[in-house]
Amino acid sequence: MSPSTSSNDDSFRPLTLRERLWLVPILLKLPIVVTIGIFRGNKGRSWSRSANLALTRYLFDHEWEIHTLRSFIGVTTSQMYQTWARSVKQEVLTDVLPEGAKLHWIGPRRDASHHKVFLYFHGGCFVLPTRPDYFPFLHSLQKALSADVEEVGVVALEYSLAPDAPVPTQLRQANAALTHLLQKGISPSNIVIGGDSAGANLTLQLASHLLHPLASIPAPPTLSQPFAGALLISPWLAYSLMSDLVKSGVTPELKHHVEPATAPAGWWSGLDGVYPRVLITAGEHEGLFDEIIDTSRVIGEHVKDTTTVVEPGGIHEDMIVKFAVGQGGNGQDYDATVAFLTSSFRGRN
Repeated sequence: MSPSTSSNDDSFRPLTLRERLWLVPILLKLPIVVTIGIFRGNKGRSWSRSANLALTRYLFDHEWEIHTLRSFIGVTTSQMYQTWARSVKQEVLTDVLPEGAKLHWIGPRRDASHHKVFLYFHGGCFVLPTRPDYFPFLHSLQKALSADVEEVGVVALEYSLAPDAPVPTQLRQANAALTHLLQKGISPSNIVIGGDSAGANLTLQLASHLLHPLASIPAPPTLSQPFAGALLISPWLAYSLMSDLVKSGVTPELKHHVEPATAPAGWWSGLDGVYPRVLITAGEHEGLFDEIIDTSRVIGEHVKDTTTVVEPGGIHEDMIVKFAVGQGGNGQDYDATVAFLTSSFRGRN
């Protein structure tokens, strides 16, 4: 199957006996590592957040074969979405798109020109599906927005995963998702685009494709006006983590599109004609902090309405991770996100 038609599987393959045996020592050490992490690295965080952080660090310290990791996770983005939708008694609303992508609606589906949409791209280094905390996070935003802005929809893109679907497959699919929304009659000025980590990367990839169209993928849609804004949560701006799984598809033509931190400052000339306002969030203690701050300064030179919020004591994707431990919906970064989305939609007709 070619990258242009790569699709998302409905399930991951079961673990083999060899993989199960490989996991045994990892799982046996897990309770000890998490317990130590709670006391050594909490930095004022709650025990549940510290345990979650210790667990994440421990699992990612291992050299996983990606298909083993996916089989260990065992649940695709579609399956996570369907489970979440049933848990909140929401109808499963999925649009199947060209290029093998899917759009999962959180709250009502929006398709009329006067409706407003937050288009969201999830993180995971382009190799992992969504986590269980993503849909509660997006649902919380959808409810907060609906209280202040009429007819707001939130929709999450499910893209195909590398290395089976190498870059720029994900950009193809994001481009298809945007085209789909515009063809439904939704004005660009009523769309905010955002994401976390690799999803924030994809948000900037889409802007790069609009500013510097790639000949190797379908042309971007012509915008009648700028989008309402862009949200970048802990953006992943240069391929380091799991780079061997992603970099195989990075050609010289794609370099600045898929690794925004490598792009020269002039690359972003005209960005305010795509995203007239940008909110960037980062955790005080996240490993990507320096490159996030450096890139935010560059973006701010081209988009005057750029705000960067650093969550005190926060980690990578802090406002999302809180939903995994029952503490979501609070923090400077979350409050700034709700205010940014609300004002972006209110400021557009």
